Amino acid sequence: MIFLPDTNACSHFMRGHPGITVRWLAEAPRIRLPVIVVAEPEYGADKSGSRRQVERLAELARTLPGEPFTREDAAAFGRLRGDLERRGEIIGGFDLLIAAQGLRLGATVVTHNLREFCRVTGLKVEDWQSA
Repeated sequence: MIFLPDTNACSHFMRGHPGITVRWLAEAPRIRLPVIVVAEPEYGADKSGSRRQVERLAELARTLPGEPFTREDAAAFGRLRGDLERRGEIIGGFDLLIAAQGLRLGATVVTHNLREFCRVTGLKVEDWQSA
């Protein structure tokens, strides 16, 4: 089993949230860091002028294997976005990219944002923050 944390899961882990930290450490060998999660704080840093989150995430990225976004992920993204649009249940762009990658890999997305990710048919999702 592969776990793909989204940005909020990474942020809560880096802040030492007790619920997520215990599970994160137990599952560490099976966690892969999506490159999308590394890109999202870059946008936030550009907007805010603060590089703190980017630097903290870069430190975390050095400890986890990365998961690059592939051509197959792009194809899964296209199918998924089309499906969600037809159903009138579109989700945020970064979440859509992570979900597409999770579907392609058969991975479980780790997030506290269940409202968005649970709209994706067939995607395995876990909320370690509430556990």
